[in-house]
Amino acid sequence: MPRAYRLGKRATQKDSTRGRIVQAAIDLYTERGISQTSMQQVARRADVAPATVLNHFPARDELDRAMVDRALAELSAPDVSIYDGLDTIRERLERLSRESGAFLDRAAGWYRMWLREPMLTGVWAEAGAPYGARWDALFRAALGPFADDPDAMAILRATMHPTFFEAVRSRSRSTDETADLVAAAITPWLELRVPLLARPRARSPRGRRHRDT
Repeated sequence: MPRAYRLGKRATQKDSTRGRIVQAAIDLYTERGISQTSMQQVARRADVAPATVLNHFPARDELDRAMVDRALAELSAPDVSIYDGLDTIRERLERLSRESGAFLDRAAGWYRMWLREPMLTGVWAEAGAPYGARWDALFRAALGPFADDPDAMAILRATMHPTFFEAVRSRSRSTDETADLVAAAITPWLELRVPLLARPRARSPRGRRHRDT
């Protein structure tokens, strides 16, 4: 029994050390960027020997993978079910804006790290692709039958971008207040766009486009 206790304690210590290393890497990536962070610097920040870092993460990609796993565990992106029961573009945009604001609150630290130096290769790119696809599905579902309009999609992406959201937030607005303001800014333009998109294109009397002679 004492031996089992010692093994359990050792495993807990190992997990604790691993967690400190991952957190040290996150902090350094945020402060310096990925290209300016070495494994030795991670070891110093985590207060462990360089050999200890290599024991847990023999390769840089393995450390990055652990960071990605941490990010995915902490950042649950919304899915299209947030629109259940909502019939209008206005309702969906308001819901999307609020959900995006709440997500940015959860992702604030990770977003600062990405701003320092976007991780667009390796395991970061591998994890980012399905994440981006999920947000794309959210945007398209918000626009409904007008999701294929490139102007509408461009405006929606711009106003839901974290940089735009944070610029609107300033110091005086709560997340919900900011989300409501963002939705109020984009909704009238999109509602005006809807009848334009629904209007059939003009055709020649024979149903064909005119050709130059």
